[in-house]
Amino acid sequence: MDYTEVKEKLVAKRKELEAQLEGTQATERHEVKEGLNDGAQLWEASEVRDGLDDASAGDLNQINQALARIDAGDYGFCASCGNQIGEARLEALPYATLCIDCAEGEEEMDRQELDPNEY
Repeated sequence: MDYTEVKEKLVAKRKELEAQLEGTQATERHEVKEGLNDGAQLWEASEVRDGLDDASAGDLNQINQALARIDAGDYGFCASCGNQIGEARLEALPYATLCIDCAEGEEEMDRQELDPNEY
């Protein structure tokens, strides 16, 4: 199957995330340069940016892995069972590594591990 269009979308999203991360870092550098040092406000803004940066970095990592799978010819196959990942799932989540059945099974296991009745 030809994943050229998917690859183009992933590359565009990667560029967007890289620009977002760079913008966040530039804002932080500006605040330091301007001497904005109201401790509480600066700390809160930094915490929010860190959370966004972590999420963006995680997305960026998943996108890079998906691009590597496309190049290796492994894209679109479940990392757990080896079956093809449904087209609708890849459309919604182009960096998905699990088919819907395996993803649901993994979520169920996570819920069981966090069962509050165990404590």
